[in-house]
This record gives sequence, C-alpha cells and structure tokens, in this order.
Amino acid sequence: MIEIQDDKGTTLRIIVMANRSMTWRQNLYLAATLGFVCMGMAIAMAWFGMWMILPFAGAEVILLVVCLYLTQKRLSRKEVITVDNEAIRLEWGYNHPEVTVNLPRQWSRLAYSFPDSVFEVGHLSLVAHGERYDLGSCLNKDEKQALYAQLKSALAR
Repeated sequence: MIEIQDDKGTTLRIIVMANRSMTWRQNLYLAATLGFVCMGMAIAMAWFGMWMILPFAGAEVILLVVCLYLTQKRLSRKEVITVDNEAIRLEWGYNHPEVTVNLPRQWSRLAYSFPDSVFEVGHLSLVAHGERYDLGSCLNKDEKQALYAQLKSALAR
C-alpha cells in the first residue's frame, strides 16, 4: 500500500507499507476460535482415554498465536521516502525510523527491473554513491510500478 503526501511541489513524502488484511484484534479472534475448536476436540478425546492429545493441542494453539504475531509484526514495517529539492531521505522501521539514509538528490538515480514473468514483481532500488537501497519490498507488481512512476516524476522535477 502506498500513501502519498505532496507539499505543493516542494516536498514529496511516500509511505510504503504492506497490505494487512486483518488487524491484531481480528487475528486474536481467529486464534481464539481455532483454539476453542481444537481444545474442545482434544478434551473430548481425552474424555475417551486419549489424554496425550491435550498437550499437543495446547502447543498447536500457542504456535498459531506466535506465528500470527510474527506475521503481523513483519507486516507492520514501513518505508518512508521523502524527496525535497536538495536531498532524498529513506527511513525504515516499525514504530519509528530505525534506519535512516540521507542521499543527495543530484547523485541519486532510480533503478527498476521489471521481468516479463507473471510471478515476479521486479526489483526497485535507489542508487547513489555506489550503494543500492531496495524500495517497496512488500509491494505487488502494480503497486511497485506506481511507486516507480511516482518516484521518477518526483526526481524529474
């Protein structure tokens, strides 16, 4: 998902984040529902003498919650690209910028390789001073092309 904030042509800020189909609360509802069904079946089997199923059912529910948490955390990572008249600022992080890179605008160029394959999304990066900074790693092919077009027009100004 791309969010664009344009400040009357002087500063362009693009926020890139992954599409999250469910919130953390909705993920917890899903885990609780699946846990209720799983533990209900495990308790019913334990009632009939198959008590060794209970610890595995509990471990399955805990593993599900851990996997949902790790997925939600990975999807909450954001990239903020700020382009102004003199510099380009790249920021990556979860709740606040953890990595910040400032690049001179005149020495920066955009590199985008879009393959013909339907299954590949392409590779978008900003290159400056021999360093390559990947952009839009969480985007699909159409969103990555839109980001490329937006950055190309911003750098052409």
